[in-house]
Amino acid sequence: MSLAPIAARVIDSPRHRARVETRRRVRARASREDDHVIARVRRRDAVSAALALALALTPAEAEAIGFKKELKKRESNGGAALDAETAGFEFRGEPHGGVRYADVVEGKGKTIEKGALATLHFECKYRGLTVSTTREARTLGGNRTISEPFQFKYGTLPNEFTKAAKRKNIIGVGMEVRIDPDLNELYVVKCVFNGPADRAGIKSNDVILEIDGVGDLVDKPIQEVGALLTGDVGTEVRLKVKKGGSRNGPDAPVENVTLTREVTAVATPKREVQLEGGGGLFTGGSGPKPPPLIYVPEALAGMQVGGRRKFIVPSDVGFEDVGEGEIPPGATFELYVDLLDVEIK
Repeated sequence: MSLAPIAARVIDSPRHRARVETRRRVRARASREDDHVIARVRRRDAVSAALALALALTPAEAEAIGFKKELKKRESNGGAALDAETAGFEFRGEPHGGVRYADVVEGKGKTIEKGALATLHFECKYRGLTVSTTREARTLGGNRTISEPFQFKYGTLPNEFTKAAKRKNIIGVGMEVRIDPDLNELYVVKCVFNGPADRAGIKSNDVILEIDGVGDLVDKPIQEVGALLTGDVGTEVRLKVKKGGSRNGPDAPVENVTLTREVTAVATPKREVQLEGGGGLFTGGSGPKPPPLIYVPEALAGMQVGGRRKFIVPSDVGFEDVGEGEIPPGATFELYVDLLDVEIK
């Protein structure tokens, strides 16, 4: 008997056809995966080659072949080496040495000059974090923010910074306290920079439990509490302090601190800095407060529109012994200035 009809029936059987179709699908899927791998490798190689080419070209040449963004070299110190220093200047009625800076981006537009109305953005960074910027000057609903550029007439230091800062001398421990009626605590609002309380490590939001053994301070008039803190120069006052108060939880540590009263210079309430600008006297709207260094003509000298300059701001031309927001009194911080426009009148 011939085996050919049997073989033909086996080859043409449904089970055999299913196995053949399965093998065909497996080979097709493997082929597609190989094609995808090859395509990914080719794209990766193409991107790597393009980046290598762009890095080898000047910005103008890179833009000419389709790169729209200028490629900047990565440098230390936040984008540029701080190897330049401004000319010395007068501040608070005394000579001041130059301030370190670097031009992170060179401007190509108009050069700032005396009497011009300057429009700029500024950004203050403390310990690497942005704590104040005109690019997020105001908060709207839904946590949205809008920018509010700062404007002023460049070239003349405002009168406030031509004379010594106003201070009043008081005898005490250099600490402002208030009563929180909700938490029923006497808490520290702030300490005078380098005053007795500041040197002892007392911080804002610490809670004063006792003064010279006197407790229940929240039940006393604030004037009576103030009288317990003041006294003759050289005398001591003993405090029991709960670090961080209730905000630090029920297990917040309690410390006993002894302070010696002395004469401390306390800053007077802040006044708006009046500047001559395009629309009269203004301070740049309701945006963040600029550090005084911005007003110093030598600081922005030579900048051109489109330029970005970075400064290391010492405290005496920054926010001094008062501080501002998250920048504490006496702190050095980074300042970035972007010159947006110069209107020469």
